[in-house]
Amino acid sequence: MGKRLYVGNLPYDTDEATLREAFAQNGRVVERVHVVLDRETQRPRGFAFVDLATEEQAKQAMAELDGSMLGTRQLRVTEAEDRRGPGGPMGGGGPRPAGPSAAAGRERPPYGAPASRPAGPAPSFPPANRFGPDSRPKHERQDAKKAPRRRAGGEGPSEDYGGRRGSRRFDDSDDE
Repeated sequence: MGKRLYVGNLPYDTDEATLREAFAQNGRVVERVHVVLDRETQRPRGFAFVDLATEEQAKQAMAELDGSMLGTRQLRVTEAEDRRGPGGPMGGGGPRPAGPSAAAGRERPPYGAPASRPAGPAPSFPPANRFGPDSRPKHERQDAKKAPRRRAGGEGPSEDYGGRRGSRRFDDSDDE
């Protein structure tokens, strides 16, 4: 058993001095108290770690303080477990050993090594065959929107049709 204790179910207003006082009763020597804070709010998260001088003192503190009341809450005092690796409560997330992969049945390259690729032409990025409204680059699409549209019959608007202004046959200026 270690001499580091986990103290859970703490009231949120508990500070280091309060814990040090509670664990120092009956002649125990408290070496360190660490109240765990929330990263964003910097407020206590409701648990802490207490390091005592000897294992006997840790056993005595567990027996006396586990289940006792501190403020309005019943404390939970147990031996602190070693830290888990990155990746959360299920472990994992740490470096993976190089070796045979059970899923593929082949050797895995070490972390950071380039993976082998199948033979053949390398994929082109962006894809060469793009279809649809976005097949041209953005600046070409915007230029096409700004340019005036021309009819197939000639350079400008035809004589019969005036484009946006309407048909020439409805203009009053030709009726003389």
